[in-house]
Amino acid sequence: MSTTRGERDTRIHQVVFRWTDQHLLGGRGVGPVGTSLSDQRDLARWSDLLDNGDLVGPLRPDRPALGLLRPRSRPGLAVVVRADAVPTSSRGSHQVHALLGADEVLTARLALGLRHWAGWLPPQDGPLPDPHLPALDPADLDTASTVPGRADPQEVAALLRHVLHHPDYHFHFAGAHSDPYALGHALACLLDVSLVVEGDVQAASAQPRIAVTAEKTRLHIPPSHWYRKSPASRAPLEEWADDIGYLVDRALADPSRAVPTSPEERRRGLSDLHYQREGLYRLLLRALQGDASARRYLAQEDTLRWARQEFAALGPDELAKLCRAWGGWPRAPRGLTALLRDRVAGLALDWRDDPDLDDLRGAGRQVFSPPVPERPEERHAQLRPVTDRVRHLWRDRSGRPAADFDTLLWHAHQLARLSTAEVRDLLTGLGVPAATLVTLAGSHTGDVMAREFRRGILAALQEYPDLPEDRPEVRAALRKRGFLLDALADETAERRQAVFAHLLGLGYGPPGPGRTDSRLSDRLPEDLAAVDTHRLLPSLLPVAARYLSVKERLRLWYRLRGFLADRETAALLDGALPYLVDRLAGAPTLREFRGIVKTLVELRRADALPVEGFQRMCREHGHFQEELYALRGRDRYGQAGQEIILAFADLMWLASGEVPPLADGRTPPPPGSRALPERKVEELERAELYPRPAYFRLALIRVSRTESAHTPASERLWRVFSPEMVESLQDRPDLMTIVGRPPATADSGTRPGRLRSLLSRSSTGAKKAAPPLALPSRGPVEAEDGDPGRDEPSIPEPPYASSGSTARQHRPTARDGADHDTARPSFASTDEEPDEAPRTPRQAAEGTGAAPRPGEPAPQWYEDVAEQPAPAEPEPERARPDGRDRRGVWGHPGRGPTDSTFVGEGRGCRSPVLRTLLFAVFLAVLLVLVVVLVVVAVVGSGGSDWSSPPEQSGPAVSAPPQDTPASPSPAVEETSR
Repeated sequence: MSTTRGERDTRIHQVVFRWTDQHLLGGRGVGPVGTSLSDQRDLARWSDLLDNGDLVGPLRPDRPALGLLRPRSRPGLAVVVRADAVPTSSRGSHQVHALLGADEVLTARLALGLRHWAGWLPPQDGPLPDPHLPALDPADLDTASTVPGRADPQEVAALLRHVLHHPDYHFHFAGAHSDPYALGHALACLLDVSLVVEGDVQAASAQPRIAVTAEKTRLHIPPSHWYRKSPASRAPLEEWADDIGYLVDRALADPSRAVPTSPEERRRGLSDLHYQREGLYRLLLRALQGDASARRYLAQEDTLRWARQEFAALGPDELAKLCRAWGGWPRAPRGLTALLRDRVAGLALDWRDDPDLDDLRGAGRQVFSPPVPERPEERHAQLRPVTDRVRHLWRDRSGRPAADFDTLLWHAHQLARLSTAEVRDLLTGLGVPAATLVTLAGSHTGDVMAREFRRGILAALQEYPDLPEDRPEVRAALRKRGFLLDALADETAERRQAVFAHLLGLGYGPPGPGRTDSRLSDRLPEDLAAVDTHRLLPSLLPVAARYLSVKERLRLWYRLRGFLADRETAALLDGALPYLVDRLAGAPTLREFRGIVKTLVELRRADALPVEGFQRMCREHGHFQEELYALRGRDRYGQAGQEIILAFADLMWLASGEVPPLADGRTPPPPGSRALPERKVEELERAELYPRPAYFRLALIRVSRTESAHTPASERLWRVFSPEMVESLQDRPDLMTIVGRPPATADSGTRPGRLRSLLSRSSTGAKKAAPPLALPSRGPVEAEDGDPGRDEPSIPEPPYASSGSTARQHRPTARDGADHDTARPSFASTDEEPDEAPRTPRQAAEGTGAAPRPGEPAPQWYEDVAEQPAPAEPEPERARPDGRDRRGVWGHPGRGPTDSTFVGEGRGCRSPVLRTLLFAVFLAVLLVLVVVLVVVAVVGSGGSDWSSPPEQSGPAVSAPPQDTPASPSPAVEETSR
């Protein structure tokens, strides 16, 4: 055999001895002819020990000698030998086939079980064809071992009593009626000794403890060391005959479960065999009832080995009774208690939910959860059977659903009363997926008994790492289980928020810009909206807001605003105002602009819009006039124009800090039920930048009046329009529904030369339109969401949306092809009048710009009345030296964007008291002139006849021509206003 310890412990080598002319050691005669030993020195040592094959010889040529030898010179090693007579040999030679290995692997029971092993070589003389034999695996030999037959139990008991009476003697048993190989195998199942059947050992250094032969024959054994016995001999130990008989019967019933021991140990255990006859269940009951002798026996090491086998035969009812009574033995051996726990855990924990085992699980708590707290290491040893059983079943789950694992884990909690930390450690050690943990936590809500169990699952979820590949399954489980809000109800506020945040990370990715899967994160608002009625959702919205972009938070706010109070959804609106303002400034279509304005209106109605912040941003962006004017359509006051007016109206309400009135659902909506205060109307009037088209002013008229009546502010705003302009606007019913009908005195407005028409009748119903004007180039809006294609809650798409292309930036072109610079957006349309350019203060002083000069073509709105040619383009605007824009508005020279009157700068009077005084002076002068004229008339006609009509002495004052009506002065106009 090899000299290395590893090979001696794990491998079994072969050596075959035969008579040959030249064996492996270089001699003639009986010697080794085949081996698996690689070292020649090992082969030589084993050959000397086995006497070159002459150590063992068969007693009969038809029966091989078979057994186990333990040489004294090689402690720790054993030899399984088989000696067969060579039938063809004229010399009477025999063949010895030896297996060499460790003594804990090679036993007498294995040797006799290999009687019919196919690996034995047939007995012959001469060399082997191949002297190199393979080394053997001990597991292969155990598999090949069989029971050679069944011996007579009485003969086995009689021979066993002889050996136990003199445990240090050698015995030769002969003359038994049983087969000698079966008799030897039965003895080998009970005694761990060297044994040979039908063989004679020549050397005293390798003599077996027991030799069994069928016939009484003389062996090469010194008489002083051997006892020759037969089953018929009077056996000793008569008082233990029944116990030894019970021991033999049990070993012969199941030889594989029998544990062979040395004769000395077996003799010491004879005093307790009568307990084993009663059975483990009866013995345990006696011990639990206080039997001292039974307790002493159960505390022995040999008894524990026996009890380990007997526990497997106990059923659920017997185990339940033992568990209930186990508290009556406070100092029960730890090993015995561990065996009981192993058996209870193995039987009570299974995939199936068997009601018959509920009683066992209830009784098993007595041995798994004692009333006295134990140290951590003792508790760990106590739970080891439960954790081992659950781990074994989890490894062999083979596609079982999560419901089965839920049943198994719940039974383990019922049996061992697992704490929160113990449930967490068990689940973490098993590596249960996060989706399964979510399912488990959601299955035990509302149960007070399951509180610790549920908290343990949540603790395991909180320690689970965030894996992107698990997110779809975790999201589906969270949505199905309502985000575990019911399971989180028993937790403290801090732990609830911590667990909820980790759940969102597991299902939807990390918060903020670290999100990699926008498809899942975009679904979070709609998933949270599914649990909008749960009482815990408002307290968790600040946590959810960290995992949502501003756009997603607004979407969620839209869904929840009808179910939750404003203060409960305030966390969702953090950063919403700057985001919406940026979206307004960069809105590419009117539809998107209106949708964003609608969102702002909803926020204001919910008192969730920062009023001061929005007013400041609105002033910074010029009330978004540039953006909205660039989005107008081909027909100035068509569908697109009306939408722009409505958008301006909503922005005016918001910029004034007021809540927009609710519409009654009609399309288009009429003015509201209340009007904007006069002071705020004047502030908005000063902010106007672009006079034509009159979107801003018409929107201002809408918000300054009510549906049923005008206000002084709305009447004043209407008066700036010419009669033709008012008539053109009245021809549009939809526009009048939005803005409201003008007051009855609006037809007698200022002269046409004072204000140019804002709308030409010839433009109504135009078939072609110039492309919409684009916004000035600006940087892209820094959207926080990952899905720019998802719109805000949309408004009904107007008919012009399909015909209007993307807005593009261009400059207005005059009729003569000249390119004029302008500070406002305009259209280049061939069938519409160009928008009016704001006038400079010089133009206002000279009466140019808005009103046509003598000899110049009249404005376009005159075509329907006077049939005069179209007007020429106004002069280019002149800039002030300081760089500020001093454009006129609505035909009034010198009125800048911040002026509140329509009188030219430096010429008008803004004080009402001063205007009144001037008007009184004017009336006084007029009265004086009338008096003077009367006096002159009287004096001139003093000598005439009073009865005849007086002759006209002076030239009559002629009225001004009809085609050139006198234009009232700005002061008179302001006084009338």
